[in-house]
Amino acid sequence: MSSNTEKLNLLKVDPVADGEQYFNVDTMLNANWDKVDAFADQMGDKVDGDLLPRLNNVAISDLILQPGTQTIQATRDTACNLTGISGRMLLNLLGRSGNCESLTGWTISGTGTLNTNNFVVGTSSIQITANSSGGILSRPFSFKTGATYILAASFKMSTATGAFVSITNVANGTVVTSSTNFATSYLRFTATSAAQNIAIVLQATQGQTAYVDAVRLYEISAQEYTQISSMTTDAVDRAYPYTEGLAGVKNPYAIRWTSPAKTDIASMLAFDTELLAPPVVINDTERDRLEQGTDGQYYKTTQWKKITLNGDLIWNFRTSSAGVKRVQVTGLGQAVSTLPQGYMIKFDGSLLRNDLGAIADWNTGDNWQFGDSSYSNLIISIASADSGWGDNYTPTNDEIKAYFYGWKMYDWVNGTGTSTYNAQTGQAKGWCRRVPGADTTQAGSYVEGTPVLPTLQASGWTSYELIYKRSTFLKEPVFSEGTLDLAKNDNIIELGSGLILREKANVWKAIPGSESSVINNIDRQSSWLRNKARRIVQVYKNNKVDNRWIIANDNFAYGAARAFIPNSVGILEDSEVYNVTYIQLNQYPTTNFAVTISTNEYSIINNLIRNAQQTSRRVSVIEMQKADKTPNSSTWILPTLLNGWSAISGYRTGYRKIGNSNIVQMSGVLTNGATTVGTVLLYLPQGYRPASSFVFTANSRDNSGNYNSITLDVRDFGAVLISFGTPYTGALTFQVTFEAEQ
Repeated sequence: MSSNTEKLNLLKVDPVADGEQYFNVDTMLNANWDKVDAFADQMGDKVDGDLLPRLNNVAISDLILQPGTQTIQATRDTACNLTGISGRMLLNLLGRSGNCESLTGWTISGTGTLNTNNFVVGTSSIQITANSSGGILSRPFSFKTGATYILAASFKMSTATGAFVSITNVANGTVVTSSTNFATSYLRFTATSAAQNIAIVLQATQGQTAYVDAVRLYEISAQEYTQISSMTTDAVDRAYPYTEGLAGVKNPYAIRWTSPAKTDIASMLAFDTELLAPPVVINDTERDRLEQGTDGQYYKTTQWKKITLNGDLIWNFRTSSAGVKRVQVTGLGQAVSTLPQGYMIKFDGSLLRNDLGAIADWNTGDNWQFGDSSYSNLIISIASADSGWGDNYTPTNDEIKAYFYGWKMYDWVNGTGTSTYNAQTGQAKGWCRRVPGADTTQAGSYVEGTPVLPTLQASGWTSYELIYKRSTFLKEPVFSEGTLDLAKNDNIIELGSGLILREKANVWKAIPGSESSVINNIDRQSSWLRNKARRIVQVYKNNKVDNRWIIANDNFAYGAARAFIPNSVGILEDSEVYNVTYIQLNQYPTTNFAVTISTNEYSIINNLIRNAQQTSRRVSVIEMQKADKTPNSSTWILPTLLNGWSAISGYRTGYRKIGNSNIVQMSGVLTNGATTVGTVLLYLPQGYRPASSFVFTANSRDNSGNYNSITLDVRDFGAVLISFGTPYTGALTFQVTFEAEQ
């Protein structure tokens, strides 16, 4: 007997059972054709209404990835395309006094002692023990009336019941009661007067104790002030961690983990750069911006320049007045001519005043400006109490350098570290270094006195630091590693900062009979990483992931993390090269990643084609270089030329790395600049600086055809300067290769 198909219900005649029936055209043919036609009409509607738009139209979704760990759901496997990361900066207005490594500057109601067993940053916290009046740690601060701030600190209870931060007689922060781990108390507030007290307050009876560490005070924008009201304590802690110095978004990263345990990386996008902004942003154009170019390379657009002001720079004396000396360094670059030109902190982390007034009116220390008509000479005022230079003495350039290396001058014959040197009869020059965090009005706060002028940085010294706003924006290439993609369903994404990419590890290699080969062990200094590690993300052997290493977070680490391979696994070979990707112990501000994801077939295919084209271009370049037997060198980078020097058009001026090596090639054809010895031509950035300073010969000519040779000096802090001879200014030519710092 006849039957019908399952999908379209078409009539099927049984030739045996229905063989003697008359052939009915309507039921056996036409009705079936109508059903097929109706189905085709439905499919046409589906193609036109659903499939064709998915194949012909772009469909992408914007996604904001936030600092911390989050779970992102995706409907399909797809790549994330970064559309931008913006800069940020945190400036702790308490300087380094909030690290709780010293009681200097704090007033205590109760008893305060340093505790080295419970801490968050550094090596200690302050343990507060309440008396009959309670337990309070306080210090005065000069606020800007009407400005908005956030005050925060980390607490852990011992026997006290609670603790919180406070602005005395104004407002109290959230209360911490945890006795197992440090937790954060915070307070957002508007300054109602200039002179107010910051306080750390215990909820305790006499004899009860608690620990406090990582105290920080940040001025924030009105927008941030509003946002904090809807943030969790964990989110506030991530957004406003304890920082020291001028802390930008350093080495941001996004990692997709395979599981919540965060043991295996599925994909990662990381950058080796620092993204800066003013501490309080008025307009988003003030922020550094990182974006991907059409060539697939990432670029940073920036107006900011960050410099460590140490004794490596070319310092000289400017002027003086009672109790103050004014010094300068030239050739750093041209700054903007309006306030603020930037931000500078001194050795204790305190903020200096940017003042564009007449420097002769600077009758105190801690003022600075980019001055003179070119706004390219950096001038700083230094109090005699800091420098040790008496009113009757003018320091030499090398003595100024010694100050910026961390050495204070004093009277070697008659004085202590608190005295000054005035070149008087019976006095002799001496230098000593400060004990970090100590009360510098006390003689015991100065150590290692010497009558010999120091030429190296003092132990424990933290240099002055400056970021300044240049007169022009620059677009700089940024080193990156990896890509970020999403898998169908749940994705565990971690966003953060402070990631160090593939640092070469100095492995302490076990010998037969010893316990383990180690990286970053506290008792094996030769194995230490350059920075204390909070977390080791990956170990590589000969540029390949090496899963033999066991990652440990314990007291045996230099910082909080180390890696080791038990001897039983095998003895490491001397020929093996190891690298480590890790997160620094020091914290930096974090920021959002703005990304897009493809949500239909057209966009996914388009993205794949674009990436393939970019990859193809890069592979083609590599193939041509191999065919020409030339190394795969990085792009030539045009430096910012200083002190009037400019590049002659048609000739190459710049620097680059040759192939995948650490060899830097630098070339220049310059004209019309300052010619005195010590003049800086340009600065090389980190990664392109020599491990040790060196000199080489350059040639010059005038416009009349006269030639001479001079000596250029390439310093280990990046300065390229005239060290001997006076060049002609018609053309100064040079070319040199050298090994860069590791």
